[in-house]
Amino acid sequence: MSNQTLNTETTKIFALGGIEEIGKNMYIFEYKDELFIIDCGNKFSDENELPGVSSVICPFDYLIANKDKIKGLIITHAHEDHIGGVPYLLKSIEIPNVYGSALVLSILKRKLKEHHDIKKTNFVEIIDDFIIKTKYFKIDFFRVCHSIPLCFGVCLQTPNGNIVTCGDFRFDFFKKMEQTNIHKICAISQRKVDILLCETTNAQSPGFSQSEKYILDEVKRQIMNAKGRVFVTTFASNLRRIENIIEIAINLKRKICIIGKTMDANIHSSIQIGLLKTYKQDFVEPSDIKNTPDKELLIILTGSQGEPSAVLNMMATGKYPHIILKQSDLLLMSSNPIPGNYQQVEQLLNRLCKTGIRVVVNSPKNKLHSSGHASQTELALMIKLINPKYIIPIHGEYKMLSAMQDNVAFLGIEKENYLQVSNGQIIELLNHNVTVTNEFVETNEIYIDDNKMNIDNSKVMSARRILGSDGIFNVTIVLNRAKKKIVGLPMLITRGCFYVNAYMSLVKKICYSIKENIEKQMAKSPKPLNNLQIRKIVNETVSYFVWINKHKKPIIRSTIFDENANSVQDFEN
Repeated sequence: MSNQTLNTETTKIFALGGIEEIGKNMYIFEYKDELFIIDCGNKFSDENELPGVSSVICPFDYLIANKDKIKGLIITHAHEDHIGGVPYLLKSIEIPNVYGSALVLSILKRKLKEHHDIKKTNFVEIIDDFIIKTKYFKIDFFRVCHSIPLCFGVCLQTPNGNIVTCGDFRFDFFKKMEQTNIHKICAISQRKVDILLCETTNAQSPGFSQSEKYILDEVKRQIMNAKGRVFVTTFASNLRRIENIIEIAINLKRKICIIGKTMDANIHSSIQIGLLKTYKQDFVEPSDIKNTPDKELLIILTGSQGEPSAVLNMMATGKYPHIILKQSDLLLMSSNPIPGNYQQVEQLLNRLCKTGIRVVVNSPKNKLHSSGHASQTELALMIKLINPKYIIPIHGEYKMLSAMQDNVAFLGIEKENYLQVSNGQIIELLNHNVTVTNEFVETNEIYIDDNKMNIDNSKVMSARRILGSDGIFNVTIVLNRAKKKIVGLPMLITRGCFYVNAYMSLVKKICYSIKENIEKQMAKSPKPLNNLQIRKIVNETVSYFVWINKHKKPIIRSTIFDENANSVQDFEN
């Protein structure tokens, strides 16, 4: 889609998320009155940093303001960091077309059933030779190998030049892995690619990632030598490996039990679209485990990252209803801890070992996990195949983006052609030349709590951090304003600050002090105290005693009853 005359209007490119972070991938491509979105993912939150928040997504302000330009949302593959924000986007704005593979669309439609107020859209399946054509864009796709089936890279032909994003990829020539379509990539390269948006997750790792063949060989060896039940835990999103392990188990005459909501749903989607060929008799329900001989059972479950609410952690603490772990069991940890999860994974492993089961983790001796992301040599291969003029590193923390710069320098790409930008920073492509502007689009994170978007992030998180560390006090007061008296003693309830029964003398002291201080002020004042004045006395009294005795600053809520008016007012500090 090249023009003979020079353009004066730029093609804009920017990320709403996905740069200097793992997760939240969302990239915008805009020319005049047309705009395409590639991916709309989430990022799982750290409970310590963001209490009560299940995940984080990108803001949609720019898209809402430019909704008439949007021609479609393209999803490269079905991992949460690329698809997890879609339900919230479809609640916020009408998208004419959502493009994705059969697996993407199957998983997405299941997700949308858990939400209300989804705006109308049209779902369009991407296949290998699929092409999108609009007034200004021509978009086609190439298959890439990753840890989940049906993944695609994308080539956008615009009036100012060609842009490629390779999505998440690796090269693995094992016959049971989908192959990165090198022939299609070479054909795209012949168009002369101006910009490559390239993932950087494993830019610090030398060489090629370990082939999945060797992982599956080790899994099979372990299962064959097992004397009893075999448990395998991995990422619920690592669907290609799960499918291959199911096939191994069936060939070894073992029944399969799937435990974990997301994993079960992903496998169901895979079966539904024909990727996984199985029969109902190959599977057993968790409630039927006790009726299946140990030697004939393989259980695939979630919890590889030590999540407190995951099935594996419940088993380790004896709280899962259908399974009691025993010494003849074998657990294969077919994953590595995600950065930030090392401590909770170690705690999980210690709990599991106390049960007496045999636990095998990924190690040089027992290869049970390989990354789905390209290491340095694979990244170099993709870059050489596409041969772009400019590279924009994406999908990585800052250290990964920086490591990628060293890699591309080795390939002879000039430093000024390596564009390390930030989320929201607008890049302009004009007549095959790139300008990194100082213009930014808003990229404040949106927190997800119970499938709802919290827009006022700072206020919500501030309250939750206080609640998590210092607790909450509820003080209930009954007033007789005519007599300027507190009826009885204030009632005090606390959560998370200290255990009331263990500090009854302190509780009584606080209650008597609140009563005394309020009545003293009521007696002094010629006018009745209003509720704000009473609230201030409560806050000062509680804060003083709690800080002196416990060195905490809790949230303080006051509920004030008027004995005569029979009214109630709630206040919070």
